[in-house]
Amino acid sequence: MSANLDCARLGLAKRALRTTGRGKHVGGFSYYHADLVVQVPAAWEFVQKMRGRFEPRSNFNVVRLSHSRLSFLLYERFSVAFPALRTSLFCDLASGASRFTDFSRRPNPPILHRKELLLPADDPLVPEAVWLTQRLEDLGAFRGVKTIGTREGWRSRLEALGLTLEEVEGWCLGPDTH
Repeated sequence: MSANLDCARLGLAKRALRTTGRGKHVGGFSYYHADLVVQVPAAWEFVQKMRGRFEPRSNFNVVRLSHSRLSFLLYERFSVAFPALRTSLFCDLASGASRFTDFSRRPNPPILHRKELLLPADDPLVPEAVWLTQRLEDLGAFRGVKTIGTREGWRSRLEALGLTLEEVEGWCLGPDTH
């Protein structure tokens, strides 16, 4: 496949996924859980084809899409309130380059907020995640988002609100299904 064709197919996959009304859209990137992507056959086929081309053994549960880039992200299980990023496979479709990053041993990995936006609307984790996000929004936890993208940044924000990360994680004890 040519780079232009790959980028065009990426655009089609993004449009198909947007029709779900789901996903987290931040700074030119769109994030979707694999359980949602699999429900959109054109997008799933493209994602699987690119996975096979760049690294067929890579595990992932989230895809991140942009104009010409696709990343396969593996977060810890989604039953955790704010899952940490374990690994990332970044693929530049225009150049054909890729880069693998292992975050699993880092003491301060990136974490995921608003995970309910990535999941299918009917996922059993969504109601609890929506409740948790709303509760933390009401407390002001998401103000100044540039400082809360890592575990330690998030911990500091929660502590400034008189909460602990462990306490907030305890609010969300769903089944380990993702």
